[in-house]
Amino acid sequence: MANPLRNKGIPIKVVERKLGRERAWGQSWQGEGLVEIDPRQNAKEYLGTCIHETLHELLPNHSEKFIEKAEFTLLRVLWKLGYRKVILK
Repeated sequence: MANPLRNKGIPIKVVERKLGRERAWGQSWQGEGLVEIDPRQNAKEYLGTCIHETLHELLPNHSEKFIEKAEFTLLRVLWKLGYRKVILK
């Protein structure tokens, strides 16, 4: 079975920005390849938000319910494998 994302080469830029005015932890600028993540989250929430907004970029025609289920599944797997945000100084 062919991987539908393999050859699309979708570049996605992730930017950290406080999103208090937007009342959101993250947002996807669909079609622009831009995801904004509020850095004021704990590590697990941050990872979940990044997954969620990236899924919106990759799968713009899917429902919010589908995106949330996919986010939860991916977050659980990646967290169990030990993926965490590392802050370099």
